[in-house]
Amino acid sequence: MMNPFNKDEMSRMYSPLALVYNTPTTNESTSRSRLTWDTLDVAKDIDEDCGYPNTEAITIGLYKQFYDRMAIATRVVEIWPCESWVVPPTLFESEEIEEETEFEKAWNELNQNLHIQSWFDSKEKNPIWDYLKRVDILSGVGSFGLLLIGIDDGKELSEPAELSDNSTGKRKITFLRAIDQSLVQITGYDQDINSRRYGLPENYNITLSGSEVEQTSSGNAEPSVTKHRVHWSRVIHIADNLGSSELFGVPRQRSVFNRIYDLTKLYGGSAEMYWQGALPGLSFETHPQLGGDVEVDQTAIKNAVQQYRSRLQRYLIGQGMSVKSLAPQVSDPSKHIEVQIDAICILLGVPKRIFVGSERGELASGQDATTWNNRIMSRQNGYVTNRIIVPFVDRLIMMGVLPTPKTYNVVWPDLDTLSETDQAAIAVQRTEAIAKYVMGNVDAVIDSPVDFMVSILGMSVDEAQDITVPTIQRLIEEDTEEENDFDKKGTNEKEKKTKKEEE
Repeated sequence: MMNPFNKDEMSRMYSPLALVYNTPTTNESTSRSRLTWDTLDVAKDIDEDCGYPNTEAITIGLYKQFYDRMAIATRVVEIWPCESWVVPPTLFESEEIEEETEFEKAWNELNQNLHIQSWFDSKEKNPIWDYLKRVDILSGVGSFGLLLIGIDDGKELSEPAELSDNSTGKRKITFLRAIDQSLVQITGYDQDINSRRYGLPENYNITLSGSEVEQTSSGNAEPSVTKHRVHWSRVIHIADNLGSSELFGVPRQRSVFNRIYDLTKLYGGSAEMYWQGALPGLSFETHPQLGGDVEVDQTAIKNAVQQYRSRLQRYLIGQGMSVKSLAPQVSDPSKHIEVQIDAICILLGVPKRIFVGSERGELASGQDATTWNNRIMSRQNGYVTNRIIVPFVDRLIMMGVLPTPKTYNVVWPDLDTLSETDQAAIAVQRTEAIAKYVMGNVDAVIDSPVDFMVSILGMSVDEAQDITVPTIQRLIEEDTEEENDFDKKGTNEKEKKTKKEEE
């Protein structure tokens, strides 16, 4: 809506004095707080003054550009997925370790069909997890991402894939592609209000790199780009940070975009400041005795300065003038950068030491690490499993790539598992505590060693019994052996005495 008043009229009409003297103070709509906000809204547009673009103006192209070229933006997009996929989960049908079902065997063999023939075998490095991690990252660049699934059904990508609830697992995956929103255009939606897919996409136009190589104007060889019409049954639509929409999430950069924008200015401005200010400027001043009307050969001075700065010439000749060095104007931007990063970490809910990484040589505190691990585990079980892994596995089952299981489970490793160093430290502490229990007559207070280990050392009952029961059995066996040796020794001495008496 156009504002009918110019800036001067707006300043006069909405100035604090005009509001105080020309409007009733008893009306609720003109209370002090209301007047303050109205005045701020009209008098100052912070986003415009700071150069921040409107939310509607931030396109997927701008998000992609920041993600590709701005380190902080890349970190914002990747930190949650990268931390969530540090150690991949385990997918299984049966809890029996020795038993490998047909479903588990087919899942473990998927990696053999994704690449050119290889004899490398590693269940811990299944490339399927790498593709899922990549689509988890790319789905946060914009509002969504896609995982394109190619299978050997002999059909075009634009044709629907045959989906069945009863699969034998005979089909093979030919390729997988993780795609961000910048390469996707949704071309149709399900309009049937009685359909289970009401409002969901029917078809996509996806831009992919082809196999042919063409020569660019710069002489570099680049793969050709082709567009494919793809049916929804051949893709997994993934969106993070969902709100009211089931299709479009909030891009991970949006809530911190202003801070990323400020960091761009700080990083670029500090570099330019150093480039311009680190080399002292030169001031050429004519002597006052020559008066104000002095002809200066600016071309000669420019050439002399260029020789001084660009070549090995280390002198300047000033005829009728003096040359003074200007003090460099360089300041440290680190404090300003720290403030922006702090704001990003606060909003993302990420401990700062984790966000900046280990390159600073700092470790997160125990409390930070525990809180962060809990958040990562919540995302693994709540989002990654339910919104990425399960839809992908279910689609493979319906496509006939995996056989239909009874049920399957996804289990993530425990992030709170202690390291070897921590385990060794705890073992030393427990050993010292047990030694003090034995040598310090603590059994007068806590009679049972099992109770001591459970109540004081925090062990489970089974762990305490596993330690004490063999020890007690060993002590009993030693006592029995000593008694037997004593009885045997006494018998021998008695026999010797009897034999001596007989002699």
